[in-house]
Amino acid sequence: MRISGCRELDELIKPGTTTLFYGEAGIGKTNLLLTIAGNICSVVSRCIYIGTEDTLFYERVARQPEKFENVFFTHIWDFDELLRYVLSVIYFTQYNALFIDSINALYRLVAYREDSLTKYGLMLGVLTKKTRDLKAYLFASAQVRIGYREYEEEVVASGMPILEYWFNNIFKMSEDENGRFVESVKPVEGVKKYYIITGEGIEWIS
Repeated sequence: MRISGCRELDELIKPGTTTLFYGEAGIGKTNLLLTIAGNICSVVSRCIYIGTEDTLFYERVARQPEKFENVFFTHIWDFDELLRYVLSVIYFTQYNALFIDSINALYRLVAYREDSLTKYGLMLGVLTKKTRDLKAYLFASAQVRIGYREYEEEVVASGMPILEYWFNNIFKMSEDENGRFVESVKPVEGVKKYYIITGEGIEWIS
């Protein structure tokens, strides 16, 4: 099945797996999730797209409504509400593809709370098991912050240790002197593909 439209990336993404894309604001995470949703959900039904940030992507959806006919869009602005939605709706729903944009935006706001990590782990565990049981796809984006690991400055996603535990596939989105790129981090490293953002979504550069 055509997933991202990039053969090298699509070969890494299998049914029943969870896939995370992380990167700085404006790098193209939402555009990539929408590109994947347009590809997958124009073929299969029962797709859910949960937004936890702004609603600007609806302009993109409005330009290509035929690609998103099988996608149910919803927005959630509170971490506890997102957890309730996962436990009371997603847990009992049959889906082929689930998108969460972004998976850690609301968690970042409550990470200081004593129970937040437990709730976050519960939510990710439920999503992982449900996706595996259905042999479906879970795609998520993650916001990043500047942090330090092994004394080197780098961009890391908030809550990365727990995200690394639950996601089968992790891709970093960034840019260098050659442009924007997606690079595989887990389970294999080094698959790197460049892209541009167009009005139709992500376009891969050969």
